[in-house]
Amino acid sequence: MRLLGIVLAGAIAFLAYDMWGGRNGFLQYQNVAVQVAEAKAKSDKLTMRNQALEDEIEDLQQGNLTLEELARNDLGMIKPDETFYRVIEPDRSSAR
Repeated sequence: MRLLGIVLAGAIAFLAYDMWGGRNGFLQYQNVAVQVAEAKAKSDKLTMRNQALEDEIEDLQQGNLTLEELARNDLGMIKPDETFYRVIEPDRSSAR
């Protein structure tokens, strides 16, 4: 009878280990769930980036206002009759 108890305890221990740490166990499930969440976050970020690019392409196809805005922001375009003002923020570390 004692031998049967030892064999059953060993079988239960093996099955418990297999359920928690073995192949397709709970620990592997948690690791895969984390990987899925990371992949979903990356996919969402790329989807937002693609949408922004599609919006920019649509704006570029519609008119020159977007081209002018991009030239002003990226290239520093100033029209001949405009006055350019540069605002320099004070350095907060030297003010103290």
